Amino acid sequence: MVGADTVASWFARIGTVAYQGVEPSDMTARLAQINGGPGLLFKSPDRVIATVTFDFDARGRITAIHNVANPEKLQAVTSGTPYDLGA
Repeated sequence: MVGADTVASWFARIGTVAYQGVEPSDMTARLAQINGGPGLLFKSPDRVIATVTFDFDARGRITAIHNVANPEKLQAVTSGTPYDLGA
């Protein structure tokens, strides 16, 4: 995806559909520091379901968005490694 409008539209749509069997009303999203940078941590009542992290250019604009939903890759997050900025 390229462009602010396209990315914003995608984020708006994903907030209206079930993800990994979890309904949007059963999800929480919190700001978190992940891999040394800002990110989003998505949780169901019983597990972490995804993270979203960002790459930025020199002017602070987002140049890439990374979504991780593989449970094996989320083990560090599940164990509480990231600092939760929403606490």
